[in-house]
Amino acid sequence: MSLFESSNKGLKFDTVGATHTGTVKSAPRERQQTKYGTQEPDFWPNGDPKMQILVDLQTDQRADANDDGERTLYVASKNMKKAIGEAIRAAQATDIMPGGVLSVTYIGNDPASKNPANPAKLYSAQYTAPTSAFVQQPAAPAQAPQQPAYQPPQQPVATPQRPQAPAYPQQVQQPYQAPQPPQQQAPQQQADPSGLPAEKLAQIGQLRSAGIPDETIASAVGIAPEHLASIPF
Repeated sequence: MSLFESSNKGLKFDTVGATHTGTVKSAPRERQQTKYGTQEPDFWPNGDPKMQILVDLQTDQRADANDDGERTLYVASKNMKKAIGEAIRAAQATDIMPGGVLSVTYIGNDPASKNPANPAKLYSAQYTAPTSAFVQQPAAPAQAPQQPAYQPPQQPVATPQRPQAPAYPQQVQQPYQAPQPPQQQAPQQQADPSGLPAEKLAQIGQLRSAGIPDETIASAVGIAPEHLASIPF
């Protein structure tokens, strides 16, 4: 892979609340950063190259009819690397793998940033590891049918026959049963009043915990502000 190899369209996080989700298409790869607005490789003051991680995602984003939805996530900031690393550990995985689903959200700015005019961005991430048909629980071993124990044949024992009494209709008295109180039906579980999927509710909770205003959150997740106000957490 060359240093300036072209890749898919890059994902941008221009506004707080911006979220990008996609299925991982290939293993992450590392590439040196370039200076802003140029194709010149960038270096740290000590001479070390500035590196970034590229993750190709299959998203549902479409710019036109010829857009296949493939996008590239450029992971250059330490805050985004930290968020993705925590998401990988939460999924009990070792790394991002093809077939997994990665979601990254721009949740706000770092108040302790050294450059208030261009503060560092803060991110949250969620990762779901791919499933495999080969990882299955082993089937329980089949048990052999048990042979019945041998029993010697028994000789029939003759019993004297008694004359049967004539059959008369009899009334069988039923035992008294106390009336049972009416059974109360268990209260039905109420559905989620918000009507939003669990993924979007988790995103709202992360944004609120980061101190993002409700107006910004409503615009980021695509719901009406009055709908957002009805969500209690």
